[in-house]
Amino acid sequence: MRKSAVNVRNSKGFNITELIVVMGIIAVMVAIGAPAVVSQITHLRLTRSVRDVVTELNAARFKAIAKNKRYQVEFTVNSGATPPDSYQLQSWSAGSYVDEPGRAAGLLKEGISITSPTANFTTEFYPNGSSTATTICVDNTNKSSDRMKITVKGATGMIQVTTGC
Repeated sequence: MRKSAVNVRNSKGFNITELIVVMGIIAVMVAIGAPAVVSQITHLRLTRSVRDVVTELNAARFKAIAKNKRYQVEFTVNSGATPPDSYQLQSWSAGSYVDEPGRAAGLLKEGISITSPTANFTTEFYPNGSSTATTICVDNTNKSSDRMKITVKGATGMIQVTTGC
């Protein structure tokens, strides 16, 4: 017995026209969604940087209360230049502030910068829980409307984060 030839027209699968149409639909969906994804990624960099700064500020506050001595976070503002803006936890020792041993300086993520205050500054925390009142504006340099504000209350040392600035 001889096997019959398979009829190509009745085979299951996709033809080239169907594949091109599906690829075109996928390309349109990617083109529409890509800007939103990129925008979300830069916003995540902003929120991650703000969270890291708040963590360092809280560490200074908690250490000041727990160890009964002054602490500060020193900010170096480079206005978007290289190296990026940075912050460093410091403790009061022998009449001046010194970098806290074992804690490296924190760097803001790429595309994120402190816009206010515009010069280098510090936020001090005292053993009674109070601090120097400070408002820090952190901007996403890739999207001018994407900003967050960190407010440190002077009387309580509490830290609040809000959108905008």
